[in-house]
Amino acid sequence: MRGPVTLLLALLASSALAPGHACADAIYTYRAPDGVPMFTDRERMPAGYELLNVRRGWVERRGHLSADLRDLYDPEIRHAARLYGIDPGLIKAVIHAESLFDRHAVSRVGAQGLMQLMPRTAAFLEVDNAFDPRQNIAGGARFLNYLMERFDDLELVLAAYNAGEGNVRRHGGVPPFPETQGYIQRVQQLLPRYQQHFASPDPSLAIR
Repeated sequence: MRGPVTLLLALLASSALAPGHACADAIYTYRAPDGVPMFTDRERMPAGYELLNVRRGWVERRGHLSADLRDLYDPEIRHAARLYGIDPGLIKAVIHAESLFDRHAVSRVGAQGLMQLMPRTAAFLEVDNAFDPRQNIAGGARFLNYLMERFDDLELVLAAYNAGEGNVRRHGGVPPFPETQGYIQRVQQLLPRYQQHFASPDPSLAIR
């Protein structure tokens, strides 16, 4: 990634060394004095930073999931996987955990779409419409690609996707947040099934 996206996401890492962090499961979005959004787990920032929103821990979605809905976005997942060099099974597992394949999903703090992108994150990931499956999946895959360039362990990648890069660096590993730990466990449970799904000549036979 380059340009504004790199700057935005680099600010996540810079927050890891800063004191004054707040509740472990909260991610705060601020607008910096230069207008660039930044994400941190710090509740208080210096003068000139405008608080935009607060995202709190992941909540697992459960409900009926038909095979048709589960596999509806496979073409978009395959496209994003090729574009950003991401395992399609991982993308699909994240979508399952984040939104249960509901393209219109909106979290209580405003995360949107299949991969639950915050509006300003989506904008910096060049996602014009977070409810458009192709754009949303591409944006989420791009963010996973970014995190994989910074962490060589899948658990850390997932922790950063959920709780923020700064939290992972501050704790030197997976943060001790129940929400984040539950999220990682859920994605890892789903991952082998979706890897099998994409490896199968007939994906409809790969998951029971």
